Amino acid sequence: MLLLFTEALPQSDRQILGSIYDKYGKKMYSAAFHILKNQSDAEDAAQNSFLKIAKKLRELDGKDEDALRGYVLAIATNEAYNIIRKRHDDVPEDELPELSDSADFTVKVAEGAEFELAVTAMREMDEKYRAPLYLRYVMDFSAKEVASQLGRSEATVRSQISRGLAMLRKTLKEAGYES
Repeated sequence: MLLLFTEALPQSDRQILGSIYDKYGKKMYSAAFHILKNQSDAEDAAQNSFLKIAKKLRELDGKDEDALRGYVLAIATNEAYNIIRKRHDDVPEDELPELSDSADFTVKVAEGAEFELAVTAMREMDEKYRAPLYLRYVMDFSAKEVASQLGRSEATVRSQISRGLAMLRKTLKEAGYES
């Protein structure tokens, strides 16, 4: 399907997409596989990612490699999570776990609100902090793997993770959440 879709693109767009595929295709597949633990689903996530990238190709700024790498990896991980969500949506309602009481529900809602605030704060962060935090805590990569993915030293990544976490804690504390 991807091949058919790209045939409709102008030659210059196909070259840009091909370049993105050459640079990041394996990393995107790896990120999706890390989440899905299934080759077929990871391939689907990577393919869906390239379809989305192709649709937004004109908006991409190829000059900022860190931003482009973060963007394509984020799309791949989001597509992997979309596949997981689709699986959960397919689970019959009677097979879903029930909440034991209203206290559990309140805790889950509070955790959800805190999570949403953290996600919003991360989206507003500078990419140099957002990408390491995302790869470390959402993708569950080690600091060494994050450094490899981002082409940075491990010490730099550890420092950026530490600073990014401090920013998140500050944001959550200002919003009334204790860390």
